[in-house]
Amino acid sequence: MAMVASILLVVPVSQVYVQFGDAANRALGTFLLGVNGLIGPLHTIVFIPGALMFYSVLYRSRLVPRRISGWGLIAAVPFLAAAFLNMFGVLDVDSSISTLCDMPMAVQEMVLAVWLIVKGFNPKAMARAQAA
Repeated sequence: MAMVASILLVVPVSQVYVQFGDAANRALGTFLLGVNGLIGPLHTIVFIPGALMFYSVLYRSRLVPRRISGWGLIAAVPFLAAAFLNMFGVLDVDSSISTLCDMPMAVQEMVLAVWLIVKGFNPKAMARAQAA
């Protein structure tokens, strides 16, 4: 929400800058755009622990094949590394290296979604969970 709010606030700040030409408004606009660049990696850093918990539960419960949930656990590492490198300015968010680090997780999320739509959860694993 902060990312969207920072983008939306750029418009009124720029309108005030056009009317009054104040250097403080220009600095505020630059700050708001900078916040947008910082929130993206922070979003990823918050997303990854949830993803790691989700994929570890899927891995242990065997609700989906272990290769899919294991892929999610492994893909989280470069995804998190790219977020930290983006946040500290080592990589640009739009760089090809950052995109390559994000691709395994993106593909894994799509494969998991298709798997759950087509096959669903493993019925044997669900029966074991209900029996326990």
